[in-house]
Amino acid sequence: MSILKNTLLACAMAGVLTTAPAALAEDMQHGTGMEGFNTGTALRVQNPQGDHTLVQGGRTTLRTVHGLPRGVVVSDGNNGLVHITEDRAVQPPSPEYDDARELKLKIRELADQLLEGKAEKALRGVAALPASFVNQDNFEQSSSFGRYIAEQLFYEFNQRGFPVREYRLQQGIATRRAEGEFILSRGNQVIAASPAANIYLTGTYYRDRYSVFVNARLIRASDGLVLRTGQLVFPVTGVTRRMLASTDVKLESTYVGMQDFEIMTRATDLTSIDLGDDIH
Repeated sequence: MSILKNTLLACAMAGVLTTAPAALAEDMQHGTGMEGFNTGTALRVQNPQGDHTLVQGGRTTLRTVHGLPRGVVVSDGNNGLVHITEDRAVQPPSPEYDDARELKLKIRELADQLLEGKAEKALRGVAALPASFVNQDNFEQSSSFGRYIAEQLFYEFNQRGFPVREYRLQQGIATRRAEGEFILSRGNQVIAASPAANIYLTGTYYRDRYSVFVNARLIRASDGLVLRTGQLVFPVTGVTRRMLASTDVKLESTYVGMQDFEIMTRATDLTSIDLGDDIH
């Protein structure tokens, strides 16, 4: 069966499935002419018409069957063959996937701008601390977009051999049942950086209807001097739109006691409706 299997495999991968006569198949099953045959080698069929000569020896007439889906023939482990096909055609990447890759390449371009000519003295012997990029109109607000730029620049700087320092480490690994193990933290804290050996990597972004404008800078921690700058324009796509919308701004809960409510409702400008009086 090895010659038949390899013949089927070679032809099926070429898009045409061929089968051999039952007599040849029976001879193969009983091992006739099998000496020295390499079962790991796919066979090539010579002669497109009439008797087909198998490269590794033997001559037989093969029947061509058209219209079968492209696939692979493998052994079923019981002296049989299985023809495995792809039920559905491979789908091309979606436009959203292309937009995501384009965003990654844009940030790579931003890193190139920031590190162009990095051999200059001001960038030697220091480590970068990437921070979230913030809304140009509100420095207290970032988004998934701003945080992603910082995370991606961790990678881009490291790939270029520029030291990058992870400053969000906890004192130890925190384990939470059914959740996992955590070493990074964004808890409310101010992290002091050693001015002598660090530079801040951050920037701003601004979005209009069709574009996102990004400005990045490398800032010396010791005196705030801007060492390098970079800027890009991103198109507003489905990917960037969703990332910009995710600001994670949440309302904080609080408690209002009954006495406080009574005090608030003593204002003279509240009407009977505001006070909840039953009006007829």
